[in-house]
Amino acid sequence: MRSAHAIRRAMVAGMITMAGSSAAWGDEGEVGGFFSDLFARTTFVGTVRSDTAVRTTGLQNFYDQGNMPYQHTAVPRQAYLPPSLGSALLGTQVLPAATNWNIPIPNIGLHTNDTVRRDTYIKSDDVKVNYQELRFSGEMNMAFTDNLRFNVQARAVFDPDISNQFDARSLINTQGGIPGGGADRYADTGRPNYFEARGRNGRNLNPTEFAGRKYMVDFPTALLEYKHDAFNLRLGIQQIAWGQAIFFQTFDVPNGLDFRRHLVLDRAIEEFSDKRVPALALRGAWQATDEMLIDSYISKFQPSIIPNPNTPFNVAPAQFYKPLDNYFTGGYNNKLNFGIRMKSDYGNWGYSAMAASRYNPLGVFSWSESGINRGLHGTNADGSTWGNSLGTLVQTAYAAKAPVGGTLCPVYNPTTCRMYDSLGEALSHTPLTIAPAGVYSNKEWFTSAGLIRLDAVKMLNTVIQEYPALRDVYASEVSGIEEASNLLNTFFAASDGSIRGTIQRDYYRESVFGLGGSYVMETEDPGSFWNQFIINAEAQYTPNRRLTGTDLGHGGEKTNEYILTLVGEKWFRYTESFPAAYLAFEFQHRSATDLVGLNLNGYGGLMRSQPVEDPIGLQGNDYSHLKVAKGISSADYLAFAGFQPWPNRKYVFEWAVLWDVRGGVLAQPLVKWNPGHNVSVDFFYNYLNGHLYGNEGNNLIRVIDWADEFNIRIGYQF
Repeated sequence: MRSAHAIRRAMVAGMITMAGSSAAWGDEGEVGGFFSDLFARTTFVGTVRSDTAVRTTGLQNFYDQGNMPYQHTAVPRQAYLPPSLGSALLGTQVLPAATNWNIPIPNIGLHTNDTVRRDTYIKSDDVKVNYQELRFSGEMNMAFTDNLRFNVQARAVFDPDISNQFDARSLINTQGGIPGGGADRYADTGRPNYFEARGRNGRNLNPTEFAGRKYMVDFPTALLEYKHDAFNLRLGIQQIAWGQAIFFQTFDVPNGLDFRRHLVLDRAIEEFSDKRVPALALRGAWQATDEMLIDSYISKFQPSIIPNPNTPFNVAPAQFYKPLDNYFTGGYNNKLNFGIRMKSDYGNWGYSAMAASRYNPLGVFSWSESGINRGLHGTNADGSTWGNSLGTLVQTAYAAKAPVGGTLCPVYNPTTCRMYDSLGEALSHTPLTIAPAGVYSNKEWFTSAGLIRLDAVKMLNTVIQEYPALRDVYASEVSGIEEASNLLNTFFAASDGSIRGTIQRDYYRESVFGLGGSYVMETEDPGSFWNQFIINAEAQYTPNRRLTGTDLGHGGEKTNEYILTLVGEKWFRYTESFPAAYLAFEFQHRSATDLVGLNLNGYGGLMRSQPVEDPIGLQGNDYSHLKVAKGISSADYLAFAGFQPWPNRKYVFEWAVLWDVRGGVLAQPLVKWNPGHNVSVDFFYNYLNGHLYGNEGNNLIRVIDWADEFNIRIGYQF
């Protein structure tokens, strides 16, 4: 095997040979000298790594097909007479307008009363390995002069797809299969897509990323850096880190986060270094005095990236299509973020301030027109047909309405008029699509809404209010849980299976302001724990921040949010036999969102995630256990993290604990082993419990507490 020095000599020789063939560079000696000197000032570092996470409980991701709530439960569905249809058939004197979704349709050969089990259509998953990833990362640093350098980092990731999860093509002969259309549906109509992230029009959200279903190659950094005296300029693709807290972000606002690979369950102490979404930016820093630093940037807006449906760490119910991203179609790809930060020290005190104008990278999710034309009957790929008698009745009644604008219907009335030629065309102008592997019952609807912090009744009313085509097909607003359940089960029963939803993501500009301070404690006793203990406090205030509404309405909700963070740090040597340990104690208070930016108004809804028989005891039309989001006034988190090296530094013990004070905890103990020869091995465990006490719908951890897992990371640096 050739040595690294031999490879370098060969590369230098090749570069000199190619350069020497061009007379424009002068004679061979000058060219050779130039490139030899340049290569001598160039460093290369590479790492290959394998990450594996094996689940240690019977729970699996309940956002993905095959593991969803009610997967193994026979759920009753009863169809009810739509008020608008009832008014047309019986007249308003027999059926007063105030009556709403409370007259059951007798089961007289109309398929109006049934039970449904998801596992009748979708096989259950039994994935043992939550996460398996092979990765190469490399960095080249080329110093042209003492003042100018070029730095590039490359990352290649491959997922061998050993989890073998849900394949949408398996349902091609069920309810017509999962259709595409209306936009790029790259993540919905085939096998799980681990890495691609595209906009509604099919373009990659990250322009420096090259991804396929099982692989991704990207460049976290590719920049020129110029330093002169007290000035530093960086131009190119880069990540800008303005925060140091573990788990928490207060000042760290320049970049969005990439949640695709291992969500937030990687080595916690890495402080988002693998999660920040890189962006093209110009960053300038000025060391104004020995005590004062001014740092500013202007960058191209890049959004946060969420996992795709049916991937191991997906966090959105796969009964809905992957959100259609309006990054390109909304013109957000041409928007700029900019900000400035100041840090100053005065003795034991430190001060900081920042201001930024940015597009919130998480964005606002709302209902979206699907563009998929499919009615209540159809033909499968194998030639068989699907549909039931209730669906036939609804389509017949729709076809019997007069077209709007004709002599029988000069003015639109949804009771007697129709806007479209067919019910399928009408549905194409709504967010709802008749298709398998969607929502099958009212119970699923309320549970999924609770899991993603939405109000199940409000989001139903909003989709009816914002999309008139739904009123065209006999939907009408509801009042309360019972009416919502009756409407939902009527539509699900008529679909002869389930209905899928379509949502979209838009982005809104916000101004973010921050103030911070720090203090280094000193005591008379140098050995005291409190000597050199560092206290950091940061506060963020954002007026008129746009959040996803609990009703999925367009434009979301506006709120003024403040975030307060307090961090205590200490290097502490408790015995001469061991090196000093690093300790970090953290607290954060948030007034409007949780740690990942979700709206606190959506907390408190029904959250039953265990795929067991009848998990909440509902039988027939008993709605007593269903509930909608009530919201919480604020969120508070505590964290304790640190690491302790062994005397020979062959081992390092790390830990990170995040406690949601409303009843959830994430604990990550880790042992790093350095056996030598540039090899490192990390063993760590993720323990999550979101039902320690209190209402399980009121803490952040509950939505991911299925992910108890043992992790092993093996890396080699060359």
